[in-house]
Amino acid sequence: MKSKETAHVNLTFLLTVIMYLSVSFGISFYQSAFEKSVPFPALILLSQFALFLFPFLYAVRSGHFAEKTGLRPISFGTVVLVVLMIICLEPLLTFVNALSQCFVESPTTDMIIEQATHYGFLQMFFLVALLPAFCEEIVYRGVFFQTYGKVSVIPGALLSALLFGAMHGNLNQFAYAFLMGFAFALVVYATKSLFASMLMHLTVNGLSTILVFAMRESDALKEAVEQTDKVQMTVPYVLKNYGLIALFGTCLACVLFKAIAQKCGTWDDICKSFRAKNKFRMFLRLFTVPLVTALVVMMALMILSELAG
Repeated sequence: MKSKETAHVNLTFLLTVIMYLSVSFGISFYQSAFEKSVPFPALILLSQFALFLFPFLYAVRSGHFAEKTGLRPISFGTVVLVVLMIICLEPLLTFVNALSQCFVESPTTDMIIEQATHYGFLQMFFLVALLPAFCEEIVYRGVFFQTYGKVSVIPGALLSALLFGAMHGNLNQFAYAFLMGFAFALVVYATKSLFASMLMHLTVNGLSTILVFAMRESDALKEAVEQTDKVQMTVPYVLKNYGLIALFGTCLACVLFKAIAQKCGTWDDICKSFRAKNKFRMFLRLFTVPLVTALVVMMALMILSELAG
């Protein structure tokens, strides 16, 4: 049964990639044919629809939607710990983002900053933080991780994170999205609730949105960010300026993660999952031809996009 579920969800991912690429092609064709750009809100709504449609239909068709996606309530105390954990992980995400910029371009941040000049805070918060936190978590930590995790927790968390990173469409975002996805999946397993990762996702994207709008109001902050953007990112520079705080934040995040798991009664299970043998073999068992095909296509497009840029 588990292998059949895995095959079905892998096919769902391939269909999602096809849908996403079809929507992207349609947008490019429209902009080329009519020499008119698609508004930013429409771009976000279309991309989220493309990512959400087939996994949502799979979960609904399978029955027990809440069970399939892990939509279960969590306590207020767990909410506080989850938010504190992702805040502590922010320096690590910043470190990985900066490290990736030593080798590849970073187009997304500039786009969000530019779009923030055309739209209000509430619009951008909905489009950049709230909507992705809901849609993407149902897809990646809901449908995909809830299925893969039944086979093996750590391999399932890694694979769902790999899909999450690949669908971001560029190598810079792939790096830190993979890390985020793995952390989100572990917290979902620890809390047995998708609401935990939704909250983490919302916090990460929400803080980025707040920072962008804070730059508009503070000349000092804007100047500091602009000075950072002018710096030529090198590995020694990133290690020197981001490494220590990333290490410290990660240690605190691990302590908080243990507290979350102990509070939810899942710490022993998590320890067993990390100690389990044959994790690599279990990871490979999750792959099928549709999944490999979809991943190869997305990775090839990311590499071609980087070379073209």
